[in-house]
Amino acid sequence: MDLSKIQHLLSASRLDGWLFTDFHGHDFISRDFLELTERKCTRRLFYYIPAKGEPIKLLSAIEPLLLDHLPGKKILYQGIRGQKDALSSILPKGGRIACQYSPGGNVPTVSSMDAGLIESLKTFGVHLESSADLLQHFGAVLTEEQIDSHKQAGVIIHRILKQTFLWIRQNLDNQTPINEWMLLEHMKELIAKEPIYMDSPPFFGIDEHACNPGYEPSPESSKPIQEGSRLIIDIAGRLPKEDAVYYDISWCMNIGPAIDPEYQQLFNTVSHARELALNYIRRQLDKNLPLRGCDVDALLRSYFEKEELASCIMHRTGHNIGHNCHGIGANLDDFETHDDRSLLPGTMFSIEPGIYTENCGVRLEYDVHITLDRQIKIYGPVQEEILII
Repeated sequence: MDLSKIQHLLSASRLDGWLFTDFHGHDFISRDFLELTERKCTRRLFYYIPAKGEPIKLLSAIEPLLLDHLPGKKILYQGIRGQKDALSSILPKGGRIACQYSPGGNVPTVSSMDAGLIESLKTFGVHLESSADLLQHFGAVLTEEQIDSHKQAGVIIHRILKQTFLWIRQNLDNQTPINEWMLLEHMKELIAKEPIYMDSPPFFGIDEHACNPGYEPSPESSKPIQEGSRLIIDIAGRLPKEDAVYYDISWCMNIGPAIDPEYQQLFNTVSHARELALNYIRRQLDKNLPLRGCDVDALLRSYFEKEELASCIMHRTGHNIGHNCHGIGANLDDFETHDDRSLLPGTMFSIEPGIYTENCGVRLEYDVHITLDRQIKIYGPVQEEILII
């Protein structure tokens, strides 16, 4: 635990403190952030970090050792009255206290403190604030080593894609029948030969199957791959080592040069939307203006409404990327949730607008890194045209 960093961030955010708590291991954020052991507390524990001064460990007298690995003064309570008296003594009246909740449940990622406890804490005269942005500094801000691992994963993924497209073309040229299931099995073979970890196989669909962003091929549902087919692939992976960061992309292809006009038009529209999002992010950074994930998503929804395509939106514009493909940082989301967290320097996220009509599905995704000096970086090829296989 970097106590000085925490207290610096609290002061910069004009917060009086940060409160963590757990009971039976239910609070997954406290469990991970405080590095609690597998031994679960059977009475509620608290860990309070003030903006200035020594942290305070508040534990049941029956379980006094559970926070001994952390710095701070220890206070032991007996019974619920003792717990409330101790909390009253450590929480500053009228103070602004960060804790693990999201007003209205807008950001489920940080809502680990139970509602009943939130109600109880408010009776102590404190103002509770979401720790959502604070938490990003300790899990979503990436190191140079992590960025390098992201780049390496990208090289591997594009090599897999190149070999995949070659396999498709060779089979069609040889007049060998192939389908989605065969393609998935071949990609699994290619992935197994590479030093890459994927928490799920690539997602892809042919023709109308690409209209369902959650479609997964099966032997029974598999469509044939043939000249003129439309193909969308979403593939994500990371190096198989600690702290490695995912590389996550979606590309759109056409088998042969005969591109359906609707497919081309949707591609152009989605490509423009992706550029709108990137330009908005760049402008906000350049002008040092607030930059929230929900605002990026709302901007693209407004654009698609003008294009009369709002009914064809099925998912948010993007998600945070870290050691997990869907990281703990801010998402570009005002559709599935209302993610009002800031897109912080040092974090990475996908921009992946998608439109899904009855006949065509288009999603274009790349990963964006905001550097610590507020620059925009994309590590890897950017798809500008439908790729002809």
